[in-house]
Amino acid sequence: MDSGISIRAMTIDDYPQVYALWAATAGLTLGGADSRASIGKVLARNEGFSFVAERNGREIVGALLCGHDGRRGCLYHLAVAADCRRAGLGRALVAASLASLKDAGIERCHLFVNLDNPAGASFWRQAGFTVQGDVEFYAR
Repeated sequence: MDSGISIRAMTIDDYPQVYALWAATAGLTLGGADSRASIGKVLARNEGFSFVAERNGREIVGALLCGHDGRRGCLYHLAVAADCRRAGLGRALVAASLASLKDAGIERCHLFVNLDNPAGASFWRQAGFTVQGDVEFYAR
């Protein structure tokens, strides 16, 4: 990973840059639950589980939102700027969130990948996650 990039906990003040990064990332879907107010609630409820990668202390080039319900973790919206990909940054963000979950006693973690996002699916398989073919996803 580039020495000018550091990883730190995400705060609501990061929202404008994080949202812009998410919006610029192919395969990542945003909706009403991604408003500043909603993300603020996730961060307040799950302090220290979401992380950003920051270049030169000011530009956010990676972000991962993470939360839990007390027994299972969930990863949302992993994004890395195009010029920073394939350098281990995504894996570092995932490792930071998984370490925080483990410290909280949470060993299992879920995530969702859009079916039209093969690059994302490939990343998660290489990161050690497996497709759970025995479940269906429902939303309301």
